Amino acid sequence: MVNREVRPVRTRGYEPERTYEALLGSALELFREKGYHATSVQGIADAAGLTKGAFYHHFATKEDVLRVLHDEYVDHQLAAVREVLATHQHPAEQLRHLIRAILASVETHQANVTVFFQERRFLSGEQFRAIKAKRDELDSIFQSAVDRGVGAGVFRDDLNARVVALGILGMCAWTYQWYQQGGSMTAADVADLYADMVLDGLLVQDAS
Repeated sequence: MVNREVRPVRTRGYEPERTYEALLGSALELFREKGYHATSVQGIADAAGLTKGAFYHHFATKEDVLRVLHDEYVDHQLAAVREVLATHQHPAEQLRHLIRAILASVETHQANVTVFFQERRFLSGEQFRAIKAKRDELDSIFQSAVDRGVGAGVFRDDLNARVVALGILGMCAWTYQWYQQGGSMTAADVADLYADMVLDGLLVQDAS
């Protein structure tokens, strides 16, 4: 996932990659500030220092831009949690690092997180189904992590693993609403606090 700054394109020569990134950067900031519905194609082009023609050279519709931004975010998250699964084996540590992986983006890519959660309702048809499939995979990774902990005798077996997983994801998802970068807690601090709360309720007494 790219950290983009909105810098209008002012060179005379056509640079496809730079133009593409400038359009995505301006769309990301406008979607975060004004919302998807209130942002126009012309506004995206203007903020990037480009024309509507340049926009339509790279994207068929405004919804295509939203889909790309969503894809970038969810692909980044999936890569991060897959790395956790490959690196950490103990159920408690695995769940702790899964929470850390999800929350890291709140600190490093806050605009992407905000647009993902606030504007995803504007995706439709196949655009929506493709993103939903990836979101469902992310959900299932958390549920499977809880299930593995139960199976290993580390987590309590009297709790609904799906509800636990969705509760963790919901808690993490809401963090972007209040988290301020540069405040008294880093995203990792918040993640560890969340993990402590969750594990205090999940761990079988004396489990290790």
